[in-house]
Amino acid sequence: MSEAELRAEIDFHEQVREAIASMRTTTADLLEQYEDEFNEGKENRFDGDKGPDKHLGFSMARQSTERLADLADRDVAYFFGRLWFDDGEDYRLGRRHVRDQDSNPMVLDWRAPLSERFYRASAHDRHDVAKRRRYGFQGSQITGFEDEDLTLGEETGSDILRAEIERPRTGPMRDIVATIQPEQDELIRENANLNLCVQGAPGTGKTAVGLHRAAWLLYNHPKQVRKSGLLVIGPNEGFLSYISAVLPTLGEKSVRQMTVESLTTSGYTISGTDTPSQKALKHDPRLADVARRAVWAHLGAVEQSPFDAQTPLEVSDNGWVWRLGVKYLEKSLNTAREVTTTWSAGRENLLDALTFGLRRQAEIRAGVSPDEKWVRAMKRSEPVQAFMEAVWPRLKPREVLRRLYTDADFRAQVCDGILSEDETRLLAVKGKAMRLSAADALILDEISAVVEIPDPSETFAHIVIDEAQDLSPMQCRAIARRSGQGSITVLGDLAQGTTPWAATKWSDQIHHLGKHEATHTELTTGYRVPGAIISLANRMLPDLAVDVAPARSLRSDGSVEFLPVDDATAGVRKAVDEALELEGAVGVIASDHSIDRLRPELPEDARVELVPASLAKGLEYDHVVVVEPEDIIAAEGITMPVEGAVTTVAATVGLRHLYVALTRAVSRLTVVHSGELPSYLRLLRTI
Repeated sequence: MSEAELRAEIDFHEQVREAIASMRTTTADLLEQYEDEFNEGKENRFDGDKGPDKHLGFSMARQSTERLADLADRDVAYFFGRLWFDDGEDYRLGRRHVRDQDSNPMVLDWRAPLSERFYRASAHDRHDVAKRRRYGFQGSQITGFEDEDLTLGEETGSDILRAEIERPRTGPMRDIVATIQPEQDELIRENANLNLCVQGAPGTGKTAVGLHRAAWLLYNHPKQVRKSGLLVIGPNEGFLSYISAVLPTLGEKSVRQMTVESLTTSGYTISGTDTPSQKALKHDPRLADVARRAVWAHLGAVEQSPFDAQTPLEVSDNGWVWRLGVKYLEKSLNTAREVTTTWSAGRENLLDALTFGLRRQAEIRAGVSPDEKWVRAMKRSEPVQAFMEAVWPRLKPREVLRRLYTDADFRAQVCDGILSEDETRLLAVKGKAMRLSAADALILDEISAVVEIPDPSETFAHIVIDEAQDLSPMQCRAIARRSGQGSITVLGDLAQGTTPWAATKWSDQIHHLGKHEATHTELTTGYRVPGAIISLANRMLPDLAVDVAPARSLRSDGSVEFLPVDDATAGVRKAVDEALELEGAVGVIASDHSIDRLRPELPEDARVELVPASLAKGLEYDHVVVVEPEDIIAAEGITMPVEGAVTTVAATVGLRHLYVALTRAVSRLTVVHSGELPSYLRLLRTI
């Protein structure tokens, strides 16, 4: 690296900054010009003149505002790499496309097809790349660069790449556009219509892959994806906060990010609570069958209506009387049930059949051709409405759920053959008050889908689902209804499943998510978590009851320390104080029930975060202090009656909480314990 070349690169980076500033000024000027024209159109109008197009005005303002935000000056590098091709062409790559005043490209977007070669090219498969350059940055300032001459046919390591991967964690999650690895890039750029399932060990970058895939889809398939939208689903609000800055940094602010709970409880007041056994039952896929039966149990028979063979359905019409006999009514009812899948569609089908029969009589007997106004009048007629109310009434999903929970006879009828008597009793609600829990909202969502086809506007072109192994079948079904004909990217680690209903096979989870098949891949190479920590976590895999490959790390650094103490609280303070002497964020992970006790003992430092073991998944810290592993393992399983017996569900929940806690460190791990260590940790300590 010569001083002259470095100076040239620094100067070019300033030119790019100036070009973006010019693009920002141009956008602001256009917005101001349009606003002036819009305001003039409102004020200076003659009689008969049309006012300004408000919808167009809103669209223009929103687009300009989003573009101004995208062009905002940030403390990040405007390009991070450069390619020279065999034909002499060379391009710089960055987070967004930048052109000069003559519209010549100065920087290519990392998502552009040509940029793929930056990530895929190697000495053994060059993709016509002669040389690759990586830049080192401090904030947005270039500090150096290194070149790889791929024509030499020898693979060389990158100090800049390694330093960027190992850079200390501070604040929210960062993008990885400068460090994307070939196997990650392949997943990011997979076909837009493909359902992708990524099993990823800790530190393999599966979350980053999912977020960068979202950005890639929006860039390369704007019409397909932006029209119906893209949704990112995370396990909890803390996780969403942690990843919230990644997509905006990549220029994408239109992506919705939410938890599955917020997805299904929107519009409801959630004030109810469930016992662990009730919660486990309500997340069970059999409740989908219960919900479906609860809706269709309201379907009546013709003999239950006010009409029979002696008194057919009669409708008076300007001196005429049209009649529908019991056989016609029964045939219409049965046909509507056979050809429709939702309650409302079936009801409309039956109404159409009734009015068709009445119309045929009017055409044949009176020789008239009734219009749509006549049809609507027949549908509203008292006899037709009486018949419909008797055999196919209008239903409100919440009233169906209320009846299921409060009507013992109805509940027994609906649950018969699906749930045991003990399980059926778990659904009972005493009194008229019914306060919804988050699990109730899942059942209500299921009932709503049986009553009426979900609105297409509520479905997404693509959904990225992170930590998907922790989703229950009922949660998966709720997501599936928002996916419709769209595609999904499923991310997770079966070894990190920490809910009572956590998946043990991805094929089951894909099925619950409404997809017949998905391309499955497994990431086992860790870039963030050091080898010493990965080796420690791998010792737990045989006890986690899942079939996943052990991870390996490309990092030989990192440290693991065991701190035996008499007083765990004092030990945690000591470990945190020592961690704060070094750079980076510090995560203290402890059993959920010990959080309140530990919080007053920790220093008030923005770099220190206290996290319950149940909420640690997906987070990363430079230094992690794990407190009392045996307490974390002791997380309670859930017991519930099944077929008259008591069964413990998810006995490995505590073990998986510990596995997650141990793998949150990207540099250093300290295990503080006053009691005995689990066997696999004792074994490591004696080596």
